[in-house]
Amino acid sequence: MTGDPRLPGDDLDGPRQPDPDLAGQLAEALRGAGSPYPVLAEDDGWAGSGPAVVVSTRWSPALLSRLADRGTGAGGTVLPVRFDGGTALVGPLVGADSATCLRCLEAARLAAPGGRTPHGDSELRLGGRPAPALLPVLAAVVRSALAEPQSAAARLWVVPPDGSVSAHPVAPVGVRCEGCLSRQPPAPPGTPLTGSGQPPADPVRLRRPNPATDLAGLRRALLEPRLGHVVQLHRHEGYGLPVTRAVVAGPAVTVTGFGRATTAAEADRLALFEAVERLAGYAPHGPAARQWASFAELGPERAVDPAALGLPDLPSAHHIPYAPDVPTWWVPGWSPSRATSVAVPEHAAYWGDLGQRPSATFLSESSNGCGLGNSLEEAALHGLFEVIERDAFLMAWYARTPLVEVALPDELDLVGHLADTLDLLDYDLRLFDATTDLAVPAVVALAHHRMPAVGAPTAFFAAGAHLDPLSAIHSAVVELVVNLHEVRDTWQGDSARADRDRLLPMLDDAALVRRMDDHMMLHCLPEARPRYEFLLGAGRTRAWREVWPGLPRPVEDLAALFGALCADLHHRAGVEPIVVDQSIPELRQALGLHAAKVVVPGTLPMTFGHLNRRTRGLPRLLTVPAALGRLPGRPRHEDLALHPHPFP
Repeated sequence: MTGDPRLPGDDLDGPRQPDPDLAGQLAEALRGAGSPYPVLAEDDGWAGSGPAVVVSTRWSPALLSRLADRGTGAGGTVLPVRFDGGTALVGPLVGADSATCLRCLEAARLAAPGGRTPHGDSELRLGGRPAPALLPVLAAVVRSALAEPQSAAARLWVVPPDGSVSAHPVAPVGVRCEGCLSRQPPAPPGTPLTGSGQPPADPVRLRRPNPATDLAGLRRALLEPRLGHVVQLHRHEGYGLPVTRAVVAGPAVTVTGFGRATTAAEADRLALFEAVERLAGYAPHGPAARQWASFAELGPERAVDPAALGLPDLPSAHHIPYAPDVPTWWVPGWSPSRATSVAVPEHAAYWGDLGQRPSATFLSESSNGCGLGNSLEEAALHGLFEVIERDAFLMAWYARTPLVEVALPDELDLVGHLADTLDLLDYDLRLFDATTDLAVPAVVALAHHRMPAVGAPTAFFAAGAHLDPLSAIHSAVVELVVNLHEVRDTWQGDSARADRDRLLPMLDDAALVRRMDDHMMLHCLPEARPRYEFLLGAGRTRAWREVWPGLPRPVEDLAALFGALCADLHHRAGVEPIVVDQSIPELRQALGLHAAKVVVPGTLPMTFGHLNRRTRGLPRLLTVPAALGRLPGRPRHEDLALHPHPFP
């Protein structure tokens, strides 16, 4: 665990006090091993030339990084040994050809326990010293590292006070510092989708085979409790299905990937898979060809019009008002319809804090449209399904459109099982056809309590979209049931999260709905029923084959499918999908995993926090419900209720 960041007698602005005695003791312990490396205290005059083991008892990540730079710049090789409280940290060995950034390494290590250490604080200082009895163990670790320099360049050894030793891989993955990004090759100005050389996909699931992404492969590449960006896997029981959370704790982000499946092992795999998607979508992972410009300077042929992304309905202190001549940062995307590069506002292409708010952002973005796959086309296809799913859900919600109810399919045994588990808890599981002009089957799932009461969540929602209607139904129902079980536990546990005194005022003051959790918890109240009564009076329930006749149509060529789907959306609804390549280079190389964000101007974006709602400038919300016969006529924007949505 981390030592006191401000050690007694450590002047943050003055020189550090080296500990030559400890360096001498370690050198003595190493003597006779035949090592050519001298052991030095950090300020013993080492200028970086030649090899050295450098011992630091008071240090900072920035100083450690500069030490390595000093050595590599002079053609030297350094094995850093430093102390965090009573724990010794050895390595990695850094030389002229090293790809390891010690600044990023320490940021990842300090973030792994869950963000309790201020790893981003420029004034952070660490230090400590080992118990004398640990010196022989430490010397053995150093000897081992020096004996195998190639392995030592990719390992961090940790020696805690109990004398145990563990080695941890330091392959760079995830969000990195500006120095790392600047050393990478420049990114191409938009990644074309070619689909060349790809094996056939599962014709219904629309996923390609990839043996590297089985559970064992994902665990090896991602799960590392000391340094890995997935630092923990948590399994949960009692949610109707095995559920796993993969906790991503990196230098810049802490998020979670969820896996829900019929076996615990598959839940683990899916959680790791989603964790990569979350990490990829947070911020750029390479030196993207960013440019600072206004939309007026770039023009509609070269850039996405920010107004077509949906501008905030309400003023926000977190963003600046959009105007065509106001500049922002742009990153390259790719238009399959036009086969050309198209610039996208960076804060619409990534959902994380990019260090530029509020000076150059017009809107708040979520992970909506992010996908992961075994090719860029596969990732983009599933990202597009998510855009279509959320657009369909929000269109029904904001326009309060009645939807055709769909009978539970007999073909999905798991859906029947989950419906039975809900029935035992006095919930009805209902499915509704929310398909829009985008013509990809979209489903809204609702679990509604038959006897609404204060002591249980009354209603819960989820959605799904896929070219296979059964896949859309399966996805929506699994997410709904698992999340509902989790919320029931919260509701019955008298948690502040389910505090009625906190939630009830949100019905009258939508600005109080600030977080993702607020959206779903608010609509668990029985008092929220009037908000969704437009769904409850559906007429005759129809079989899924009657709602979506002729589907699914099996397809194996995902590149051809994605191209045809983009062309159809452009022709049918006048919307143009743009694909931003978010892939993490190391995982693309190691696992064949690609990540993409699909931005579809004109669709309704999923946002969280009512003040971040974006419906302005999106005419489909007003025209499509009437065109589909769900409303008697075209409403005006001011006639829409626009209550906070209940999407989980």
